[in-house]
Amino acid sequence: MVLTLALLSARVARAESPGIRWIDVGQGSAALVVGTAGEVVMIDSGPSAGAEVVVRALREHGIGRVQLWVHTHFDADHVGGVTRAVAGEDGLLGTFDDIEVAAFWDRGLDHAPSTAALTRYLELTGDRRHGVSRGARWVAEGLELEVVTGDPTATAETTPENARGIALCVRVAGVTLLAPGDLPAAAVAEAAARCHPVDVLWASHHGARDGTDSAVLATLDAGAIVIITAGMSNSYCHPDPGVLTLLLGHDVRMTGAAGVDPRADCASLITVLGAGHSIVAGDVWLPLTQNLPERDGAGESR
Repeated sequence: MVLTLALLSARVARAESPGIRWIDVGQGSAALVVGTAGEVVMIDSGPSAGAEVVVRALREHGIGRVQLWVHTHFDADHVGGVTRAVAGEDGLLGTFDDIEVAAFWDRGLDHAPSTAALTRYLELTGDRRHGVSRGARWVAEGLELEVVTGDPTATAETTPENARGIALCVRVAGVTLLAPGDLPAAAVAEAAARCHPVDVLWASHHGARDGTDSAVLATLDAGAIVIITAGMSNSYCHPDPGVLTLLLGHDVRMTGAAGVDPRADCASLITVLGAGHSIVAGDVWLPLTQNLPERDGAGESR
């Protein structure tokens, strides 16, 4: 299977155009998935500081209703932007331009962190929120989503929040996306095996060393695309040089990379960037049709 990352423009940025858009929220994660019949699923919502670009993405696609909004776990850089995003362009909840969300999914509240971001999320979602674990499925005419790992009832109180998350297997227009949140590599490999074959991997934990290893890559389909969402100036030094070394020879698109500036505190990425590795200036748009064109490059929205 061949995939194309294309320029995001007004011509394709509509809810009736199937595709996946990774939104450049800085150091964080948010993606918009549009199904072949116009269904809309959001995965994560980025940090509160990145919420305005989520609002912009929804506006550019002409979206006023999201059928399902899934948060892979409760870290603020994944759940912090949802309240502002749902409030629409005026930033006020309960007004005419609010985004209607039919249902919210998350990992469940077992040993949930006590954070302001989670408090705001729970206030927003109310009885629309559902805790889900492995095997949960959501199916529409042109879009299917399944939780392929994660079981909060089986984790100890000391388990880190990243490891409590859920991984999502998303199938749309004949393409399979694995979205593992910030899960550790062993859990990502397990999820990938359940989601096989994976055409598009959204790299775990913003390309951190703990999220991707050779076992994960062994589960990918030939020609798979890897997406890394990280901030250009993030203090975590994402993505890790070792991960990019593993991904040499793969088609990799990054919304940011802390090590590209040799004057910064992070290790330089210059020697580990492969010919197929690109840092995209803005959002990454993957248009999807039943007859997929040849891969020809990267996409951006800014």
